[in-house]
Amino acid sequence: MTSHFDPRQTLRRQLRQSRRNLSSEEQLKAADSLIHSYNEILEQLTIQPPKRVALYLSNDGEISPHLLCEYFWQQQIETYLPVVQGKQLTFACYSSATIWQENQFGIKEPLTSEYVAGNELDIVLLPLVGFDSKGGRLGMGGGFYDRTFENKRADQKPLLIGLAHDCQEVKSLPVEGWDVPLQAIITPTKSIKV
Repeated sequence: MTSHFDPRQTLRRQLRQSRRNLSSEEQLKAADSLIHSYNEILEQLTIQPPKRVALYLSNDGEISPHLLCEYFWQQQIETYLPVVQGKQLTFACYSSATIWQENQFGIKEPLTSEYVAGNELDIVLLPLVGFDSKGGRLGMGGGFYDRTFENKRADQKPLLIGLAHDCQEVKSLPVEGWDVPLQAIITPTKSIKV
């Protein structure tokens, strides 16, 4: 059980509140700026344009990738959303025709029987609670992304890119052995290659 005075939990509460404090206008402007940061990081990483990208539906003040998703659809890039299965994630195709269900956390997921594994994707855009410039990621605490990608090597697919508001950056994160590092982070104002 996690101690009430766990520094990660304290930091998680503070950073979640910071992103929740952003106005609707600030949230929309941040979402719009992600497209530029995304293209910038692809140039920095010198990778081929992806065919399959996973993203997420924002909740709790997370930066929204909805405009990035529309951009992917315009580019004919297949988009996927995470689906909780046990203690890990699988990914389901996301389109304008998606039928929805709610998972145990009250988050919408595609209702389907067809899933792909994380290693079948080219890029996974992950939500963050906090991050540092070394690729450290602080998530919501459930460990779903960490368990899903625990055996992934840095040179294997998918490329893990964290999305966050600028206010979620910290100087240094307390990292645990099970934390899966990111290969890049993008915010409305910058792209960080790790």
